[in-house]
Amino acid sequence: TTTGQEKIIDLRDSTGSGDVDISTIVKLISNNNSEDRSIQGLSGRKLKIPLNWKNPTGNFHIGIKSLKQLMPSSAFERLIKERREKMFDSEHRLALAEAQRRLDEYINKYSLPTEEQKLTREEFQSFVDALKEVEKKYNDPGPFLDCIVWNDGDKWIACIDTSEQGDLEKCKCLTNYVDSHEFATFSVIDMVTYSVQIHHENNILEIVVAGGSHGTHVGAICAAYFGESCEENGIAPGAQLLSINVGDHRLSTMETIPSLVRAIKYCIDYKVDIINMSYGEDCQIPNAGRVQDLCNEAVEKHGIIFVSSVGNNGPALSTNSAPGATCTNLIGVGGYVTPEMQLAEYALRESTGCTTPFTWSSRGPCTDGWLGVCISAPGAAITSVPKFILCQRQLMNGTSMSSPNAAGCIALLLSALKQENIEYSPPLIRRALMNTAQKLDDEFSVGAGLLQIHKALDYIRSLAKPSLISKIQLDIIGGQGRGIYLRELDQVQVSSGDIGLTIKPKYIPKKTDQTVTYEDQEIKINFACRLSLICDPPASYVQHGKFLDLAFSDRTFDIKIDPSHLQQDQAHFTELQAFDVNQINAGPLARFPITIIKPITVNPQTHSLEFNCQTFKTGQIRRHFLQVPSGSNIAAFKITNHSCDTSAKINLNFIQLEPGRSFHVTEFEKIIRLSPHSTFQCYFNVQDKRTLELCLARWWSSLAIVDTSYSIEFHSIIVSPSVSMHLRSSQSYERFILENRLYNTYEDINGLPIINWKYLVQTLRPNKDESKIQVLSKRDCLTEQRQIYQLILTYNLALLKASDIQIKCPYLHELLYDNEYEGALWMCFDANKQYLGAGDVKKNYSVKLEKGDFIIRMHIRHDQCDLLERLLKDNGGTGLALHIEHKVNGLPAPDFYHSLGALHTQKRKIQASSIKLQWGHQQPIYMTTVQEDKLPKVINSTTGAFLFGTMTFPMNEKMKKLEMNTIYQYFVEPCLSSSSSSSKKSSSSSANSTNKKQTNPIITTTDDGISNSQSQKDQQYQEALRDLKISWIPKLNDDQGKLYEELLCEQQDLNNHIPLHIARLQQLENQLKQQQPILTTEKKDEKLNEIIKFIQDKLLSLFNEDLILNFFGQKNSSSTDKDIQIIKSDMEKRRNWFIDIYVSLGVSLCELSTLNDDTLNYLTNIYKTLQKHIDINDGKLTNFLYKYNLAKKSYGRVWKLLLKQIEEKSASQHQEYDNKLLQLYQTMNMKYLITYQERLLIAKYPQAYVLF
Repeated sequence: TTTGQEKIIDLRDSTGSGDVDISTIVKLISNNNSEDRSIQGLSGRKLKIPLNWKNPTGNFHIGIKSLKQLMPSSAFERLIKERREKMFDSEHRLALAEAQRRLDEYINKYSLPTEEQKLTREEFQSFVDALKEVEKKYNDPGPFLDCIVWNDGDKWIACIDTSEQGDLEKCKCLTNYVDSHEFATFSVIDMVTYSVQIHHENNILEIVVAGGSHGTHVGAICAAYFGESCEENGIAPGAQLLSINVGDHRLSTMETIPSLVRAIKYCIDYKVDIINMSYGEDCQIPNAGRVQDLCNEAVEKHGIIFVSSVGNNGPALSTNSAPGATCTNLIGVGGYVTPEMQLAEYALRESTGCTTPFTWSSRGPCTDGWLGVCISAPGAAITSVPKFILCQRQLMNGTSMSSPNAAGCIALLLSALKQENIEYSPPLIRRALMNTAQKLDDEFSVGAGLLQIHKALDYIRSLAKPSLISKIQLDIIGGQGRGIYLRELDQVQVSSGDIGLTIKPKYIPKKTDQTVTYEDQEIKINFACRLSLICDPPASYVQHGKFLDLAFSDRTFDIKIDPSHLQQDQAHFTELQAFDVNQINAGPLARFPITIIKPITVNPQTHSLEFNCQTFKTGQIRRHFLQVPSGSNIAAFKITNHSCDTSAKINLNFIQLEPGRSFHVTEFEKIIRLSPHSTFQCYFNVQDKRTLELCLARWWSSLAIVDTSYSIEFHSIIVSPSVSMHLRSSQSYERFILENRLYNTYEDINGLPIINWKYLVQTLRPNKDESKIQVLSKRDCLTEQRQIYQLILTYNLALLKASDIQIKCPYLHELLYDNEYEGALWMCFDANKQYLGAGDVKKNYSVKLEKGDFIIRMHIRHDQCDLLERLLKDNGGTGLALHIEHKVNGLPAPDFYHSLGALHTQKRKIQASSIKLQWGHQQPIYMTTVQEDKLPKVINSTTGAFLFGTMTFPMNEKMKKLEMNTIYQYFVEPCLSSSSSSSKKSSSSSANSTNKKQTNPIITTTDDGISNSQSQKDQQYQEALRDLKISWIPKLNDDQGKLYEELLCEQQDLNNHIPLHIARLQQLENQLKQQQPILTTEKKDEKLNEIIKFIQDKLLSLFNEDLILNFFGQKNSSSTDKDIQIIKSDMEKRRNWFIDIYVSLGVSLCELSTLNDDTLNYLTNIYKTLQKHIDINDGKLTNFLYKYNLAKKSYGRVWKLLLKQIEEKSASQHQEYDNKLLQLYQTMNMKYLITYQERLLIAKYPQAYVLF
């Protein structure tokens, strides 16, 4: 800073995306060499501990972190590109060229190859194919960094292995930034810096990395200091910063509720003076929800001045973003551009000559009447960006830039007040800024006006004694609004009647520990103020009292509004302001905004409006407010540029408002460029009998005047019974009605309705056994000891094929700042716990998944545990539901009929251009539904799932993309075919007939007097007992095979019973598998030779290979004759046994420690034998082929085989083949592929889930 203090007090990441689990504790690996000090990291790497590291306990906490989850995407992509070129491509190109050269030379040398030469050529080809496949599937997961944390006896220290080789001597040791103010860089290539915060009591290492350039730019605007280069300094170069990253790396730096809650807590803990938040999103309910409540609390209870951007959603009205423009206690800042900025920052040919709000700056008021925009500040700057951008500074614009400009100015103001010992409070600062701002005739854009910080300081100085009562607030009685906003036609046609207002004085104690003092109570008792009430600008339509006497208690009074005589097609604004009669010049103490929009009605004959000869100057905005005609649901807008030589860049922003919904729901927004004499036309959805704002804004930087004309025309194609159609698949069809409700009009639908099915949606419920509520640490404890709890819900998802999915929580969907819960963030993992993607409830996030099993974990927090318990018990105890939306393509288009009879006979389908709707006409349409067998085979069962899509009507080409109705088709009942039903009936009748036979059996006897039926039962019992004993043989750990020998002795006829010998073979193989880790090479060979000898002596003699081959070579092997089918079934069983036995024989031979030529020849014969009986690519042979080709050193075939298994198997089965692939690379000494595969193994098989 200007005084030599550290610029940044601390760096924190409140999102959790930088958290590393360091709960694993290890000690130095003991050995005789004292200089060889090392530990094994979770990556499996050997980490060399430098001699100068002090660790009295010898305990090292270790963890691992993916750099991809830490680093900004632009820097990570640059790093990955560099790594690929240096660590893969250069070596791989050489390897591929050499392999291809070897193949080409062999082909040229042996143009007429023998069988043996063909096998060699195939091996060379396999090697080339495998190299190409590896290159095709190359996917570098990026560095996975080992993290080490220990205590040196004085403090906790962290070291991150950025070398990826365990060379910790080259890596920087860091402690908490707040203590050391030190940071490090991951690598020279990425130039991304990081710092740490060690939560040793929670076993968490917090790695802090900037999510992008936005935060650095914002901080530099506010408080950058470059010494003597004053023109590059920020607004308040002497200010210190607390930097908190609230943008989650996993969500492309989208803010989350837990990150915002933690950030507010950190600000309170550090006792900051000012918060700047250049973040925000739309919300459904202003000034409500978990985050907005805590924002207001930070100001009211802790005296923090909270400044925030109002959003970049303009230029239409009511496009404010939360929390900056929606929270009562925040200072919402809009953005403007000056003539000097236009020339110096944007290099315009000439300036516009005036200061104007940026076109995109959000406008008020909020839906509850609150103006939202408090003041306005410069909304662009050229200043510093992080080093990883690889440039010194950049131009950025947005209200994200105007907010820190205002925050910097406020910092200067507070600095002066502190030096002069002038007491202040957040409401006083807010009032000073608003009462001294430079007014512009556009309150919706700039609020009270342009920030004038010197005047604000003079204002506070001029107050003889600032009131110790911090704030006076005007609201509608009952909390029904913080202003009045009348927008719909029925609201503004007549007088409003009496509207009750409440005026409340509020007091913020100097102490923020909530302790009430005698002084505090005296201030409240002694407070008295006589108020004068006026409207500014003057508004004859508002009737109110002139004076009010206020003590420290709520007062209520009535006002009356009569908007019936106001001019149409305009937004009328005024503020009811309360002044202290003793300090009138001090400006208003309280403001109550009143906005009246008086829409015009559309011509009832043409249902259209035309606006001719409309000129646009630079930055000019034209607003029109229309009452959408009854019955209309479509609007067509058309604009023409009549200028001869001037293009027009115009922002179209058309909005209707719905109670309790975000403006984005009904918004149409598009920036168009109109060349001279060109026309643009568009269609958009509207709601009838609601006010529509047509906002057209010439872009702020577009020079010269353009002449335009534009028009809007309304149409009606209503689908009944509702906007959302709900179909049942079992019904096979659905009836709906098309209707034109627009008076005296005619609609011609030039084509059939278009059904665009988007998603197949399945519902998941949480796994109760793996879902639980936990209390969090002190890191997540708010003031007043409000401890936060977390609920982690676990969901299991199984996919039969690859799918592009979106994951949504319908209960909390689209809620962020107005969400009463903290969350919910979800993360998706495969069966090996590999992180695949993440998302939140505010926006739609997609994840591409292959077939297999997946785990979805969702994280929700709150300080009231009972609210979390409700989510576990939601829906009758089944838990909070998730919707998994599978993207669908290519579903068959439905057929449409005019009548049910036509649908039944499938005649007279509705053809294109055959639907014509006159006003009042209702046309029933019968639509076929999608049959279940046409759905993509993605999930096990579609019962309970539904299709989601939209319906459009192609009146013309431009309307084909206008989604007019949402449509759902539910698959409620399981789809049972008649065959399955009949089979149940037949089995049932069969059982009945059996029972009937048993009542009157026909009994025959043998010579010894025993009935045949009893004899058969005895035989079946003996066979069942035999089979039971055989089934237990592989399960017994019996080296001598006692049960096997007992069965052979008891029943001599079992010598030829193949299942008995196979069971003993399996027992021998299982014993070898269990004992293998402790067996010496000699002992292992003994076991293998025992298996080989057993197969050769006991099993092979039981098979007649020629008989099997001859049978399956005959034509009758495919006959349907019953007797032949019985024989075929028996022969297929024998063939499968034969294949399994030969596979076991081959595998055992391959595993011998030494293989001579005779053994290799024997293996080749086994290979050729198997070829006769089964497709060599069959999965049964995978293990044998792998070992056989390894034994033959046919590495190309082995490589191709392993890659094929990884491609075909689900993720839960990959690890075995990935490990074998690494072993193969090591055998072939392909170092670059060894390194690549080792990194893949770390990424694909983590030991634990990523932390929330």
